[in-house]
Amino acid sequence: MIRIGVFGTDNSHSFGFARFFNVERGRRHIPGAKVVALYGVDDKRNREVAEKGQIPTIVDRPRDMLGMIDAAIVDFRRGSDHWKYAKMTIEAGLPTFIDKPLAASVADARKIVDLAKRKRVPITNFSTVKFGDAMRGFKSDLKKIGRVKAVIISGPGSTRDPFDGIFFYAVHQVELMLDAFGHAVKSARGVDRDGTLVAAVTYGNGMVATLHEINAGWPPFSAAAFGENGVAEFDGSKGDDGFFEGAVTFARMFKTGRMPYPYKDLTMSTRVLAAIDKSMKAGGAEVRIR
Repeated sequence: MIRIGVFGTDNSHSFGFARFFNVERGRRHIPGAKVVALYGVDDKRNREVAEKGQIPTIVDRPRDMLGMIDAAIVDFRRGSDHWKYAKMTIEAGLPTFIDKPLAASVADARKIVDLAKRKRVPITNFSTVKFGDAMRGFKSDLKKIGRVKAVIISGPGSTRDPFDGIFFYAVHQVELMLDAFGHAVKSARGVDRDGTLVAAVTYGNGMVATLHEINAGWPPFSAAAFGENGVAEFDGSKGDDGFFEGAVTFARMFKTGRMPYPYKDLTMSTRVLAAIDKSMKAGGAEVRIR
């Protein structure tokens, strides 16, 4: 039995993921692992997650967890908090899933990945929006429409979110884009309009992906790709299987030690977000993605 520890309970995902190991039965139960301990900075929230997730131990200090777990989930809302905790789990040799976003700066993202690579510790990071039947259908339809010239991707969020601005939620749109269209991104522009983000990411082949982080209500994630022979669409409101498939993906890494994505790919979403953020703060100037 693989013993999992959760670092960070402020995010709803702390219980969201734990339930697949500890609470769910039947099709949505992931066997062979249990969440056995958690650490968070809010005592009330810690108790709530522990009760709902049937997690037996709450530790007072994060390091107290290291001797009782075999794998880690780093799950704070602020990506800027992730390096501190990922550094600890990676140095302890623990396979680690770092929830979205990986970080809130390119420097932190590279430090996390470089340390894991140097220590040969398996890690992964992703948005679960890119999993599930809706995404598989979208990618299948993309093969039918020829060369894609333009993409529109939208979803909820705010440029002024207190949890590191666009890094907290626009990561979903960025990860959807990267998974569907690859990593050959060139530059980005971003504009903030009353908390709503409009960003344009240009690919090396000339394709432009327009990303919208919409600060009004809670619209579902959606996408439309315009190709030479038609249109392919993604509707994130159809199905809720992505979150479960994401948990299955990092649980498999915990069990096998095989990373679902190579080290070199893990910083890309942060690099795109950082370029958009820099452009947004510079009034929409074009910024190279490095």
